[in-house]
Amino acid sequence: MALRFVSLFLLSSLLLLTYCEYGYGVRETTDQHKWRMPHMDHMEDPKMGYVTINDLHVGKTISIHVPTKDPSSLPHFLPRQEADSIPFSVEEYPNLLQIFSISQDSPQAKAIKNTLEDCESEPIQEVTKFCATSFESLVDSVRAIFGSQNPFKVLATTTFKNSKTPLQNYTFLQVKEVATSKTVVCHNTPYPYAVFYCHDLQGGTKVFEVSVGGEHGEKATAFFICHMDTSSFAPDHIAFRVLGIKPGTSPVCHYIFPDGLLWVRS
Repeated sequence: MALRFVSLFLLSSLLLLTYCEYGYGVRETTDQHKWRMPHMDHMEDPKMGYVTINDLHVGKTISIHVPTKDPSSLPHFLPRQEADSIPFSVEEYPNLLQIFSISQDSPQAKAIKNTLEDCESEPIQEVTKFCATSFESLVDSVRAIFGSQNPFKVLATTTFKNSKTPLQNYTFLQVKEVATSKTVVCHNTPYPYAVFYCHDLQGGTKVFEVSVGGEHGEKATAFFICHMDTSSFAPDHIAFRVLGIKPGTSPVCHYIFPDGLLWVRS
């Protein structure tokens, strides 16, 4: 089927560190099936660059994974009208495989099912969550969480365009806290077109903007989220193993992947 896409790269470029306004860029594409495979749960990925809040200072060096993939090659948003015309539920899973001409036994089919199940799962505690299948629905849902009268902005980690070694040691060159009274994080999920799994952050969080320098001279901006209360985290969470701490004893911070979006209320 002929699909029109709103570029995720355009979204990130236009909205990075700016107040959110409606504005849509649409382009044609003939290959809607070039989409990335599923990864581990975002908080269980060992490449998240886990640190304690005391580590967020100039001169600190950590090993993190900053992907070098061209953001324009990632899946793209459909305009809302087109996205709303396509079923998006576990119940419609068999029909979706036919729509996208995907084999039921393929890894892509499993990724689609996992995304649908995640989007339909019940939120834990008092977390507000949603899945956005279009740019318009993404902005509307974020605005509903923050309140229609409250200004907000979106932040995103930048990539190293020329680096061939995405996993390397990075040194913190500048660290500053981002003032915010509420935070929503959105994770790019595996799907034939752009779908973001978003949720607000409970239990108290802080956001930091960190300028980092790589081993080979590259520089980028990374955004870190610090979970101030980790008492509800699973005792075997990878963050505790990496940092050598126990639940509730220290805030846990991790950086946001470049394909994720961090929304903060000003």
